Amino acid sequence: MHVLSLRNILHMRILILLSSIALLTVNSCKNDGCDDPLAFNYDENGTSSESCIYEPKQILLTVSPNFGDELFNVKDTLDLNDGREIIINYFGVYLSNLSFKEKAEDDYIAWGNNDVMLAKDGQLILDAVYVNKSQITGFQFDIGVDTAIYSGDPTDTTQVSLSSPLALQVPSMYWGWAGGYRFVSVEGVVDASAAKDGSEMMNFEFHCGLPANLKTMTMDSNNISVAGNEINLELALDIRALFEGVDFENDDLIIHSGMHPVTIKMMNNSVNAFEFK
Repeated sequence: MHVLSLRNILHMRILILLSSIALLTVNSCKNDGCDDPLAFNYDENGTSSESCIYEPKQILLTVSPNFGDELFNVKDTLDLNDGREIIINYFGVYLSNLSFKEKAEDDYIAWGNNDVMLAKDGQLILDAVYVNKSQITGFQFDIGVDTAIYSGDPTDTTQVSLSSPLALQVPSMYWGWAGGYRFVSVEGVVDASAAKDGSEMMNFEFHCGLPANLKTMTMDSNNISVAGNEINLELALDIRALFEGVDFENDDLIIHSGMHPVTIKMMNNSVNAFEFK
């Protein structure tokens, strides 16, 4: 009996050893590393998505203003489509609710509620951070500021910091509590003469946008550059396109109403003023 017990023990040890070898062999054929190329810890031999860690990507959004086919600088003398001269002394356009569409997601994902851009002379670049878990297939943004999302009082620095594009601006980009932010503002001097000969240069101020006129732009990803942990987007803003259909000879030229026919027209034009550069 004593010899038989030793044999049984030996057999059991052999079985345990063989089982351990088999388990090690199976595990050696399986790699639980991250299988997603977009992940920070991607393993080309990985078989699992559960272990993936995604690195925040740095976004650089640039807006390049132009005037039709011409380079644009404030205070330059430019020509409208009808030949009359115009000088723009100020422009400001709010871009908000900046979002990406990902291949693995059903809807657009906002970068963050603090990512708002006021594109104006000398302020045409926005830095932001975004964590994507699948290929970026689209870009979306609002022209204007949705008061349902951005409802802070710009006069209260505990709600809106002085460095925020939503803080009070000079010239003002804010209507007041009833209307929230102005979406698009353009100011300058324009030839309002019937002869278009420069004999009647008049000041103009167009302050556009109220919640009902918020515009949403949706673009595909063909012009989005993703390299390493950087995402670059460059938008062209054609300021001349904002004035399409505006009658400078007969329309009002000083408009501080977002519901005026001219400012509504300019907001409708704004969706044709943006494109990827």
